[in-house]
Amino acid sequence: MPRRDRLRVVAWRARGRRWACARRPGSRPSGHTRRYVWRVFRATWRYTMSRHTTITGGSMFDAIGGRFVPNPGIVLDGGVIAQVGDVGQRGELIDATGKTVIPGLMNLHGHLAWDGFSDLEGQSRHDGPMLYVKLARGLISAVEAGVTTFRDLGGVHDTGLVARQAQRDGLIAGPKVLTCGRAICRTGGHIWYGNRVADGPDDVRKATREQIRDGADWIKLMAHAYTLEELRACVEQAHEQGVPVTTDAGVWAANAVEAGVDCIEHGGDYDDALVERIRERGVWIVPTLSPVVLQARNGHAWGLKQSVIDRRNAQLADKGRHEGLVRARKAGVRFAFGTDSGSPVVPHDAILAEMQQLLEFGVFEREAEVLQAATIRGAELIGQEERTGSLEAGKAADVVLLAGDLAADLSVIERVERVWVDGRPMVVDGAARRPDPRDFRTFSNVGA
Repeated sequence: MPRRDRLRVVAWRARGRRWACARRPGSRPSGHTRRYVWRVFRATWRYTMSRHTTITGGSMFDAIGGRFVPNPGIVLDGGVIAQVGDVGQRGELIDATGKTVIPGLMNLHGHLAWDGFSDLEGQSRHDGPMLYVKLARGLISAVEAGVTTFRDLGGVHDTGLVARQAQRDGLIAGPKVLTCGRAICRTGGHIWYGNRVADGPDDVRKATREQIRDGADWIKLMAHAYTLEELRACVEQAHEQGVPVTTDAGVWAANAVEAGVDCIEHGGDYDDALVERIRERGVWIVPTLSPVVLQARNGHAWGLKQSVIDRRNAQLADKGRHEGLVRARKAGVRFAFGTDSGSPVVPHDAILAEMQQLLEFGVFEREAEVLQAATIRGAELIGQEERTGSLEAGKAADVVLLAGDLAADLSVIERVERVWVDGRPMVVDGAARRPDPRDFRTFSNVGA
């Protein structure tokens, strides 16, 4: 058939029926088709506009500059921040007068499969259904506290991988999840009953490959009593496959740094020589002071043993215990924020205690520095500073609205009114809401 005689077919689907217009080049679609196209366009435009949100008034935390500024107006368009400043009204208008808008918080050390009770071994032996109930509860608690990115560093089986997929698919309200899958430890090592046990360099390499194969975003290594050769085997394998490594190091921090880890979890009494090595190698620290603080303060109510409470009180009174963290901070070592949530007496919505203790111990001197650690610095640690961590046009719409003036009172961090994760409203009036499936069809998952 000559090319000029070929028919062009424009097909449209609507309500299960197919409408088609067959025409020759230069002819016009039928009137019915034109009307249908207009209806589709109008409905799409209305739906898109309904997804716009404009936040005006109040104050805004500038995570890049580390300061509070008057909110110039923020427009959320789908999954991104479309505009900051000089905004009109587009879609839903939210008056934030007397309130504070901040970037979504990042809790970069937690355990979603645990719920804060002390029997970690017992929890780790729960059957599947109970684990997933706890997982759902942990996700909801975290997002209701203003957390939009959560790094799950091990707990039981592959629950972190399940949590990540459930959130991405819109099955439950929650923050975006990064996970290590299962942490790696030696035989009889720390939390061995929930981890992947590996001994010797070859087995450690294999365990590392397994976690990456299963989809781990990070490798979590329990450095306790591992040899330098074993630590290097893990780090080399992970880095070869483009995956960063973090570790619970404690007194083994020097070996972990020498092996080339990317991040150290928890505090430590680092001497000047070790602090300098940490700084030179660009290793991050996530202090996680919450277990010490909350176990000392609330241990009785949670059924914690008296011996543990006494030990935590002694640690809390010993300000010198965390001098290594202070030295590291002053030396220029980079810090991010994590609470160790899910550990005994540390629920997933406990954010304020960690911030207050970081200030009291002198790890940070200003409240704005703590907020930076929980926003833009966290984004830098996970390699997503170009996509999230601050309220800038073009970044993911990870936004929290607080009911009060955070600049005047740090405790306002607990008064979460609204939370958007990738532009999706996850918390409204302080309570998590069921995600709208249409959001997950329409918006790209910026944090995926």
